[in-house]
Amino acid sequence: MVAKTAPSRLQAELARRILRALKEEKAQAGHRLVELDLCAAFNVSRTPVRGALQLLAADGVIAPREGRGYVLTRAVQAVPDDAQEDEEDDRLFAALASARADGNLPDQFTQQEIMRRFDARLPAVMRVLRLLAELGLVERRPGNGWAFISDGARVLHESYAFRRALEPQMLLQPAFKLDRAWSEKSRAAHEKLRRKPWRPGDGADFHAINADFHEQLARCCGNRAMLQAVRHQNQLRDFLSGQWDYPVDQVHSAIDDHLEILAALEAGYADKAAALMLHHLTTSASQSQKDSPAQ
Repeated sequence: MVAKTAPSRLQAELARRILRALKEEKAQAGHRLVELDLCAAFNVSRTPVRGALQLLAADGVIAPREGRGYVLTRAVQAVPDDAQEDEEDDRLFAALASARADGNLPDQFTQQEIMRRFDARLPAVMRVLRLLAELGLVERRPGNGWAFISDGARVLHESYAFRRALEPQMLLQPAFKLDRAWSEKSRAAHEKLRRKPWRPGDGADFHAINADFHEQLARCCGNRAMLQAVRHQNQLRDFLSGQWDYPVDQVHSAIDDHLEILAALEAGYADKAAALMLHHLTTSASQSQKDSPAQ
């Protein structure tokens, strides 16, 4: 059996536009939707229209009718906006990460199982699974099946190899300009966490500070592709972080590294900061081979 492809962003956006148009028309149950009419209305080809209709059908908003096309199953009361979808996706992403960390999510599963267990709509399930596939954490199986990639250590190893190539270079970009206000806030947050007694749950605080540190430096570099790549790596670590227990000595070491990098950048020594970043990521990659990586 040939595996189906996940819906594209264009298809998801088009599905929202179709819903919005149906709501504005005050279309009622039984309203017919025809692919060619929608192509003309939204100036797109049949492929994204077909994908958008399949999304709406999977969500129960429309249903195939005898012959060809679809019919509306109920009047459209509300159209989810981007913020609602982001919140829905974030909730499901966090729930899957937590379940996986607790050993409550099997290696193999189906879309329908995720929908039932986490009370999620199919479009959200498909968006999150597509993201996890892009992160290299899951892969398609025939039909509606999915599977986690068993070699998680390799995924993390490849992530560090990529970051060692990327993050020192972003500090050397001609357009790099340190955000001084952010730098001061980040330094204060690092120092506060460094001073406080370590308690259960503080690992989440460190993870948030750590993710912000790397993303904001990427933002300072002025290169959108580099920023997107760092965000991608942060998402990977967001999913995996629930599986880690951060030893305090490794956290303190990572904080000290971050503070050294900030000091070098504040002093205008980009080359030194890049070398420190490479050392920091190399050390963290070595620690990641243990049971509890700290960075």
